[in-house]
Amino acid sequence: MGNNAKAVLQSKLIVYSVCYQEAKKTKDLKRMVLLGTIINDLHNEISLLVD
Repeated sequence: MGNNAKAVLQSKLIVYSVCYQEAKKTKDLKRMVLLGTIINDLHNEISLLVD
C-alpha cells in the first residue's frame, strides 16, 4: 500500500508542478501561492512515506 500511495502523491506533485509553471509564465501570483502551498504539502507527505 505504501508504494501505491507514494506513486499517487508523486503523480499529483508532477501535475501541480506543471500547473505552477504555467501560472508562473502568466504571472498569476494568486494561483502560484495556492499551488506552492499544495506542492509543499505533497513534498512533506512524500517525505513522511519515505522515512
